[in-house]
Amino acid sequence: MAPRATMASTGQLASAARGSVAFTAALKLADWVGSGREVTKRGVPKPAAAVELCDLLGIEPHSRKPRSALDIAPLMTVWSVAVVADLIEQVGDRVRVGPGLRVWREGRPEEVLEAWVRCAQELLTPPDDMEEDDLARLAALVVLHEAEDAVTLDDLRLAIAEFFGDAGLDCSCPDCTSPEALRYADESGSGRPPAWQVAGLLSEFGIAALRGDEVTPTLLGRWFTALVFRDGAPSPDLDAATLIAAVNGLPHRLKLVMSRPWLSARTPAAAARDLLAAAEHTSGGLRLTALALLDECGPEAEPAWREWATKDGFGAYARSWLSQRSGTALAEADKAWLTVDALITTLDELPPELPEEVVAEAVHAQIGTGVSEALPRLAASDHPDAPRLVALLTDPGTPRPRPDRAGVGYELEIRLRYVENPPVWRRLRVPAELTLGELHHVVQVAMGWDNSHMHAFEHRTGRYGTSDRDLGFRDEHAVTVSQLLAKVGDKILYTYDFGDDWEHDITLKKIVPSSDIACTAGEGACPPEDCGGPGGYENLKAAVTDPTAQDHADLLEWLGLDSGDDFDPTTFSPETTTQALNRTRH
Repeated sequence: MAPRATMASTGQLASAARGSVAFTAALKLADWVGSGREVTKRGVPKPAAAVELCDLLGIEPHSRKPRSALDIAPLMTVWSVAVVADLIEQVGDRVRVGPGLRVWREGRPEEVLEAWVRCAQELLTPPDDMEEDDLARLAALVVLHEAEDAVTLDDLRLAIAEFFGDAGLDCSCPDCTSPEALRYADESGSGRPPAWQVAGLLSEFGIAALRGDEVTPTLLGRWFTALVFRDGAPSPDLDAATLIAAVNGLPHRLKLVMSRPWLSARTPAAAARDLLAAAEHTSGGLRLTALALLDECGPEAEPAWREWATKDGFGAYARSWLSQRSGTALAEADKAWLTVDALITTLDELPPELPEEVVAEAVHAQIGTGVSEALPRLAASDHPDAPRLVALLTDPGTPRPRPDRAGVGYELEIRLRYVENPPVWRRLRVPAELTLGELHHVVQVAMGWDNSHMHAFEHRTGRYGTSDRDLGFRDEHAVTVSQLLAKVGDKILYTYDFGDDWEHDITLKKIVPSSDIACTAGEGACPPEDCGGPGGYENLKAAVTDPTAQDHADLLEWLGLDSGDDFDPTTFSPETTTQALNRTRH
């Protein structure tokens, strides 16, 4: 529900929405569309039309002959606004002016504001499956919501880094704390948009004013962030357990912002009592979330902590809180209980089907090198899960999470699913101790992809990729190929580009006494990026070689070819691929 506003303020907000750069450009786009324009199968302007549209909107495309309008990010932002606001609509292979144009030009202020909010919520606030761009925009909105005045690009950069869980933010060395390092650190290959780019996008929507290094929330921006973070927060009437479940999984700072109305509706002591009671009966991430919210209750929650300090078991958290406040030492028994609880919380976050040896490795990593010294203390703890933890650490089959494959090589076959005539596959020789993160880069080079999209490995033990709890990915750099492929015939599924869904079967074909990297065989050229997956690739192959096909000329232009005769899907060289693999490695 939107925050209530007087008629005067509604008029001001609607006027600001109408005057925003993004919607001014979207209206120009709608006028350009007029009675109709042809679009591609993916619902965007054809390349030549995209360049024409860029000229109209004052956008400088990276090339006068783009492969696709999808490659021109600023144009796609305006196009998305026009689509979401119903300024344009697609009918078959054409796009025309939509019903939203009348609302935007002639509608009441309330209608205009409602249309603007719909666009801002869909395009600026993240869906359930948050990606990096979503998190960066969300971090900036949180900063603007909490800001009393202007913030700097450095403030945004730090907030974005916090949302991504970046380490090293407290480093005091000159290289890390210089304004230049802070401002541009997020442009050094992280894959996320830099702070100035995020601020620029919010400025285009009228949410912020960007002047030099300063970003100032506008009247429209303050109203919108209140809508998202205050009126959109969980109800203060919820019980503590429901609140914890509602904000669990959000980035830490966002958890606190979304929980603020609930916390503010209670005294710190009352909120702490409810959270402690709920935390005692949760586990894993839910317990961590409860503890994070308890930290927000502050020193005024001391009466609740003192009440819980008299309890056994979970009362160890209260005694720890009080010992930190008083500077006194915590009892060894409480230290042991809290250690077991922290480790069990880690275990509860791991996929249940994970092999026991991998689980043991995770626990060993948490404890470090002093497992043998820690075991007696953990065993003596009265934590109900202490026997489970001790059994895991003393099992005769652990700790040996990784097979001894030093100096051993694997011959892997990587075969692209659903692509035939010709099929696309590679036979590779790689070290068995390669991590999945390293294997990802090997697959990219060997297949011929350009590593511009997200990816994931799937195995019976779980999904691996860039570590992301919200996406359900485990860290691909923390597990080796030999841990998942133990015997000939074992397989992993590798998916690249979650839009086109290029699925690769990776099969262990042979174990060899060599750990170098080479491509020994293969067939078929790599499909072009962004061509629409296996089905789109089949259509592309047919259209490129058929001069009568509707998309023939556009596809040749996109591929940079003069003739369909120049397109050869069979081109592949193991020797050239081996050279590329070794160049990348070194």
